[in-house]
Amino acid sequence: MRRFLDLFRRPPVRSRRNRRLLAEIAHHNRRTPTPRPPVRRAPNNVGHLYGRPVRPSISPGLVRDRRFGDRVRRGCDPTEVRTFLHLVADELTALRAELRSTQDENVRVKQALRDWQSQQFQQFQAGTGVTG
Repeated sequence: MRRFLDLFRRPPVRSRRNRRLLAEIAHHNRRTPTPRPPVRRAPNNVGHLYGRPVRPSISPGLVRDRRFGDRVRRGCDPTEVRTFLHLVADELTALRAELRSTQDENVRVKQALRDWQSQQFQQFQAGTGVTG
């Protein structure tokens, strides 16, 4: 029965968009990777495990200083837009402060964990008589 139903199965639709997308994927997979120079990184002395985020950072000043064209006919009222941007900038400022305090606390917790692990290891070595 299954083979019989397979006879009536329609082939997948291959639109121009799908063909172009599949061609781009195939081209990307065929490319040989170009050798990249090694990336120099700062020493990891702050407790950060990963690098900076890839996306650009938005600062509150950037939000506040954003200007829009004077299109009132079909657009938004400029004063409403400015008010909204200031609200967004204030919230962004608060979120950044909270993020910074969380990162500082994270560094403190990691350092305390390292100290505790070192202390436990030293007690273990002293208790078993193992010399390092």
